[in-house]
Amino acid sequence: MVVIADSGSTKTDWYWINSKGELKTVQTIGLNPYFLDADGILNILKKDLYPFLDNKKVEQVFFYGSGCATPHKKQEVEYALDFFFIHADIEVENDLLGAARALCGSESGLVCILGTGSSSCVYDGKQIIERLPSLGYLLGDEGGGAFLGRNLVSAYFNNELPDHLKKIFEQKYPTSLAEVLEKVYRQPFPNRYLASFVEFLIENKSDTFVKDLVGLAFDDFFRKQVLRYDNYDKYPLCFVGSVSFGFADELHESARKHGLEISKIEQTPLNGLLEFHR
Repeated sequence: MVVIADSGSTKTDWYWINSKGELKTVQTIGLNPYFLDADGILNILKKDLYPFLDNKKVEQVFFYGSGCATPHKKQEVEYALDFFFIHADIEVENDLLGAARALCGSESGLVCILGTGSSSCVYDGKQIIERLPSLGYLLGDEGGGAFLGRNLVSAYFNNELPDHLKKIFEQKYPTSLAEVLEKVYRQPFPNRYLASFVEFLIENKSDTFVKDLVGLAFDDFFRKQVLRYDNYDKYPLCFVGSVSFGFADELHESARKHGLEISKIEQTPLNGLLEFHR
């Protein structure tokens, strides 16, 4: 049995084909090694994956994860997977390579992820040949869910939201400044918390204020994560992730402002990775 995992900072989607040829999927929380150590990852596998998947029958695992760009962080994930999938060959790669394989296959492209965070790379059809640093939700992630959520929450508490949006926000999120600060600065996974506010933006994306907020965030992404590549306009431009999918029209509009056309937007890399590893 072959298992494919697509792991972001918020969630991990696990896919496999069972003995009847049926596609099965289970979702666990994100297994980013910058937020979880090997023991933490292993505990989640035992608790949330084991009830649905016989780990002893798995022969190969392809794990694509956020935070798996450096050898040390990859080793942490590999350790947990090796311990859990006792008979399987394990391949751990960063989420950008998974996105590139899913979106481009054996063709070249400029590949972008817009989910909880954001990142980009240039892919030559076999490997990533250039990428800009991913600085995380505190220093980067322009256009990603945590970035958008942070800007929305900041606008609310600074009284920048129009009255009609402020009312909708307060009905949806009966929260306080103290609670928000606690979750952002003292509780685990603040990036996931901030990204949870994207739902509000999607529900109100026809509003002028929301359009401007999202558009400015995407403009930041293009300036810092696309236009800085040499020959950026010579590659097919592809996106994957919940934010890029949820704001596809807005993303196309921002791309055209920078003289670009997007060739593909996918919500998840599932179909592409299944095709790549079949």
